[in-house]
Amino acid sequence: MQEKPPGYYDNVNVSLLDSIPSDAEVVLEIGCASGALGAEYKKRNPAATYYGVEIDPPSAATAGTRLDRVICSSVDDADLNFLKGTVDCIVYGDVLEHLVDPWKVLKSHRELLKAGGRVSACVPNVQYWALLQHLMHGHWIYQDHGILDITHLRFFTLNSLYAMFAEAGLNVENVIGLHVNHQAAGNFAEAIGPALANLGIDQQDFLRRSNALQYLLIASRQE
Repeated sequence: MQEKPPGYYDNVNVSLLDSIPSDAEVVLEIGCASGALGAEYKKRNPAATYYGVEIDPPSAATAGTRLDRVICSSVDDADLNFLKGTVDCIVYGDVLEHLVDPWKVLKSHRELLKAGGRVSACVPNVQYWALLQHLMHGHWIYQDHGILDITHLRFFTLNSLYAMFAEAGLNVENVIGLHVNHQAAGNFAEAIGPALANLGIDQQDFLRRSNALQYLLIASRQE
């Protein structure tokens, strides 16, 4: 497993935390790391039962002291059938991009949700303006973290995220752009404005899709 920077497994994404229903009875976090997010959520909602799945053994051990139950396993090998039809919210915090087949995982996990259950997922945006700028200079350099994290197996734009969720039987209800830099993204969009026009791409639509480093998607189970 690729070594991660100090603190990587103990970060709390506040936007992701806020997206979890405050009255959820059962929450499942895929890739729960050391359980920091779940621990913060249980401060808000102590009555919730919070499950986690984590592949990194030391992180899973720490999470086990914070959450109600932690399964130390890869997502593909974790047996979650005992949760079928009971989960109010499944959380994927920067996880889907690490999976070999996130389409299959989302589809199978849909069955864990109860009627009206939802998914909260944070996913990097490969259409981010700075990444496009580097690519135009011929650079695609993998790093220890970020969009080009060397452990990322899949890359998504907003369009492909919508398509993946729809294929899994999940209806995207809200999308929030995270780590947005409107000024820098706007300058980039303006600089390549003639090219966008020649390609028939609306500049404002391009700006909307390229100014966020990550997307937070909130989706519900389609019946």
